Amino acid sequence: MSIEEHELPSVEAVLAGTLALMTGYSQALQAELDPQRRITMGEKIGHQLGLLVEHPLLSSGFRQVLSGLQSRWQQMSECTRAAAGSDRRAAPRDAWPAMPAPRRLQ
Repeated sequence: MSIEEHELPSVEAVLAGTLALMTGYSQALQAELDPQRRITMGEKIGHQLGLLVEHPLLSSGFRQVLSGLQSRWQQMSECTRAAAGSDRRAAPRDAWPAMPAPRRLQ
């Protein structure tokens, strides 16, 4: 049985989806036209990085890099949400710890 082009192993599918989301997130026009979608995309990126961190087929060094990226994306999502004046979480904003903006992204 051959694998068709659109059928990727699960780790590659998650990685490809994450990179596509990162590309969409980075588009300035997207942020201006639909800030809520950008917030959702940032949250999904953090979630997918978390899936990759736990993936057994990836090396421990690569998973460590992904863990750092996941932390940064979570911080960036919080900053984006605050900047948009929208908090989609169920708990009140003051129930969550304050997270400073990341100084740099990898």
